[in-house]
Amino acid sequence: MNTRIHRPWWLRKRIIFPLVLLVGVAVTGFVAFENSDASTIVVYNETGNPLPPLLVSACNQSRPFAVLADRESVRVTLKPHGVESPVHLELGTEPPWRWDGPLIKPNGGGRVTIRLLVGGQVEAFTDVSWWRRIFE
Repeated sequence: MNTRIHRPWWLRKRIIFPLVLLVGVAVTGFVAFENSDASTIVVYNETGNPLPPLLVSACNQSRPFAVLADRESVRVTLKPHGVESPVHLELGTEPPWRWDGPLIKPNGGGRVTIRLLVGGQVEAFTDVSWWRRIFE
């Protein structure tokens, strides 16, 4: 005798698993898109020596960092308020070393990568989050 219980169609595994997977992918995509709106600044120390205290400023926001070892990096995520401005770096040396870089908006998924090199040279690259490039 077959005593199999018939479940409604919406409770069957063939329906539930793909439905949950689809909803999970949609929610993950939405969260990733919302988080991609934040702009970031990354500074790499490639000078071969530790750096003295570093101040990173942009969009009326600033963040100090203690001594930065060689081959170490720091990341600044900007809050979504303020106006577009250049990235400003300042080292706590005597006299202070200052550098102004490319413009960045506090939101929009902008990324500025800065490499501090030997002899006070600086390389700066700007990019936009691929999420923002696709959808805007």
